[in-house]
Amino acid sequence: MAFKILLIEDDEAFRKTLAKTLGMNGYEVIGAAAGKPGVEQARREQPDLVILDLALPGMHGLEVCQKLKEDVVTAGIPILILTGSDQDGLDIVCLDFGADDYMAKPPKTERLLAHCRVLLRRSGRRSEGGKLTLGSLELDYRRKSVILDGKDYPHLTPREFGILYELALHSPMPQDRESLYLKLWGMTPPSKISLRTIDVHVRRIRLKLGWRSDSWLTGIHGRGYSLVPPAARSRSSSGGLKSPGL
Repeated sequence: MAFKILLIEDDEAFRKTLAKTLGMNGYEVIGAAAGKPGVEQARREQPDLVILDLALPGMHGLEVCQKLKEDVVTAGIPILILTGSDQDGLDIVCLDFGADDYMAKPPKTERLLAHCRVLLRRSGRRSEGGKLTLGSLELDYRRKSVILDGKDYPHLTPREFGILYELALHSPMPQDRESLYLKLWGMTPPSKISLRTIDVHVRRIRLKLGWRSDSWLTGIHGRGYSLVPPAARSRSSSGGLKSPGL
């Protein structure tokens, strides 16, 4: 099945030309002419890659990028910024907003295709429809289903599932509690005490899935939580991944 690419670009002629180029190289291409419908289409269609312009009507491309990366549904989709702006340091700003790559317009075809291939390889654990496979753990965002070692675990709450899915999206990188709270509750934590809510949910996830604190879901002191399959963890040379749980 062809990879699906979403083009969020307001220049219709350029969007059509780019879509034709990508289509001729085996990609399925969908498009949006503005930021807000682009965000909605990304949530609905779950593309494998987003190519995003910055100068968009209604919602600037940087805001689009930020919204996509803050949403648990779309956070794992790689974003390639493609812009005609030559502002010095703009590439750094885009990366700081969560973009995975940056290119200036007009791109050379072979270079663009190479960047697309690299981003798609990096996101290889993503599969179509919001499904994730991480070792023996299978997560389906749309069904909110959890399968571990072939066994179905149907009793996670929506926020417990959301935390698990978010950690799987970014595995093996740890996610801090502030980021998890913002993404799952949709607001900045009102106090440090409120962050303990994340710890409570993590304990419940471990209990429901039968995990010890040092297997799969591990607390990293000062950095949050990391989700790593035990087999991968045992091969890792990183001392941080072996830190005792929070």
